[in-house]
Amino acid sequence: MLSGCAHNGILNILEKYQKIYDSFPEAVISGFHMQKKSGYAEEDLEVIRKIALELKKMPTKFYTGHCTGEIPYQVLKECMGSQLEYVHSGDEIRVEEGM
Repeated sequence: MLSGCAHNGILNILEKYQKIYDSFPEAVISGFHMQKKSGYAEEDLEVIRKIALELKKMPTKFYTGHCTGEIPYQVLKECMGSQLEYVHSGDEIRVEEGM
């Protein structure tokens, strides 16, 4: 699944995907739109951790970029490990069937 910046929330987008296809995507390439200009309160970080736990339940590989934000990416990565990768403009992603 390819999504630009997930303004409506990555979990909302994936919920809709699941309703339409009755499954989860093998891979998701999307910004998670978590970047803030003015820092993160502990409650912000807790919301990010909860999102990470929900994403981790899915049999999906996630690729995200700059609008996720560096701090949210690190929080997500701590929970999701190799299930989450950061991509930069110009990076190549190879998604093979049956990942």
